[in-house]
Amino acid sequence: MRRLLLLVLLSSIAIGTYAQGFARYRFNVEGDYNRTQGFTPNAVLAFDARFDNGNGLNLGYQAGPSRHSFNLAYQIGIDGFTDWDYAYIENRYLYRLFSSYGLQEFNAMLTLGYRNLHWNFQLGLCNRYIAEIPLRKNGGEGVIFEPMNVVFKIEGTLFADNPTINKHHWNIGGGISNYREFIIERVTLFYYTIHGYYDINEQWRIIGEAGLHPAGVLNLSSQYNGFFINLGFTYDNF
Repeated sequence: MRRLLLLVLLSSIAIGTYAQGFARYRFNVEGDYNRTQGFTPNAVLAFDARFDNGNGLNLGYQAGPSRHSFNLAYQIGIDGFTDWDYAYIENRYLYRLFSSYGLQEFNAMLTLGYRNLHWNFQLGLCNRYIAEIPLRKNGGEGVIFEPMNVVFKIEGTLFADNPTINKHHWNIGGGISNYREFIIERVTLFYYTIHGYYDINEQWRIIGEAGLHPAGVLNLSSQYNGFFINLGFTYDNF
C-alpha cells in the first residue's frame, strides 16, 4: 500500500509538469452482492491522468475481505477526425489476490479504442493466469492459463464528456462490457452499468455507479447475476 501511494505521488508530480490535461485523485466505496458470496464491501483508491492528446495513465488499488487488486493502465492517443474525438491504444495490467481461496490472478490486456464527445468503444485481447499461492515450481502445476480472451466495452453519456462543452454540473451514462477496472471476465459474461457524477465545484466531484454483473468466484457460478453500487468522490489537479 505504501509503495502504491508513493508511485501515485511521484506520478502526479511528474504529470503536473504538463500544461494540458489534468490529474485526478479518486476514492470510492462499493457494495457488491451475488448469490454465491453474499454481500461484499470494497474500497478503491486510484489516480488518473488525462491529456488533450488522448494519452492517459491509471493506477488503482482495491481492498475487500480477503481480496486485494492492483491495476495499472496507460493509453496512447491517436489523432482523430475532429478536435473532439480520437482513437487510442490501451495497455492494462491487473493483479488480484484471493487469500481465502489460496489463489492469485494475473491479467494483461491490450485494446484499441475510439472516443468522442458521447461514446467510448474498446475491443481487444487479454491473457490470464490463475495460480496457487505460493507458486509451484514443479513444471507449472497449479496454474491455469487462458490465452487470447476477447474484451470489449461500449459506453455512452447523455451530455458531452468534455467540460469545455458540457456546461451542466452533472452527467449520466451507461454501458455494457465484459470487464471493469478491477476484474476481467470471459467475453460471454457481461456487465450492465449506469454511472454519473455531480460537480460540486471545478475540483471536487461526486461519482456513482451501479449495475449487474456475473455471479460467482473466478467464473465458477450458476450464471445468476449479482449487482453492485458504489459512491465516491474525485479531486482534480489541473
